Amino acid sequence: MHLPSLRQDAPTPLWLQLKHALRDQITFHLSPGAKIPSESELCRQYGLSRVTVRQAITALVNEGLLGRQQGRGTFVLPRRMSIPPQTQMHFLDDGFEAGGGMIVWLDESALVKPPLWICKRLGISAEERAHKIRLNLADENNEADVLASRTTYIPDHVAPSLQELELTTPVHRILEDNYDLVPTMAEETMRLIHADQLRAEMLRIEPGKPLILVERVVFLANGEPVEYARTYYQAARYRFEHKLVRSEAADEGEQELGNHRHRVGEIEPAPGLGSHGPESSAAE
Repeated sequence: MHLPSLRQDAPTPLWLQLKHALRDQITFHLSPGAKIPSESELCRQYGLSRVTVRQAITALVNEGLLGRQQGRGTFVLPRRMSIPPQTQMHFLDDGFEAGGGMIVWLDESALVKPPLWICKRLGISAEERAHKIRLNLADENNEADVLASRTTYIPDHVAPSLQELELTTPVHRILEDNYDLVPTMAEETMRLIHADQLRAEMLRIEPGKPLILVERVVFLANGEPVEYARTYYQAARYRFEHKLVRSEAADEGEQELGNHRHRVGEIEPAPGLGSHGPESSAAE
């Protein structure tokens, strides 16, 4: 791997120069899985201390660009999934669809009686059935490389014969195009969890790895819930970008951020969405 020389007289710290040089190689020249030079090799090449080299590599590891493997070295990680700010997209589009190097494949589809806590989310009785759809978002060059897994429930009375349709299409498009049902509102929560055995198997990772769990309930204009979904993203490969715009209607001196709340710290579960945490339950 050819790296540019570093400027000893530059105001930019040497570790940061090395980080930028390595980042350029990762971004433009190296493929996922490629091994970078060892710390000792970089020390010899640049005449740097091991502390300086390690600082540069650690920064790239923390950014999710590199990963260390005990006894083997440091390797380029697969690219992160990025969910960009929404512009002209449907308000329910969230990046979980084919395109941009990603594919979506159907892992499970069935008409089931959902767990009681999901029935409550959907406003249906324990005896009613719902369509359960599990989709995986993966690298188009390796469908075993699963970045995210989504399990969705749609009441049977909302979308009869749903199983006969192409289920890798986003649910909101299926409802609009095939059932003339137009979702107008959704409640969504996002939180960090750790993968239990079930989620680890879904995402083909080791138990204990951090995941981003996104829960969503989608409603029609009359307030009827028509979809409940739980999406698990590999936290190390997920980036959420959000554009905040001040509303013209905001009072002077008040920052209006729309219907979004940023909550940090010890948070008591709110009634309804996000109040149930069956991360260790196989009944999903």
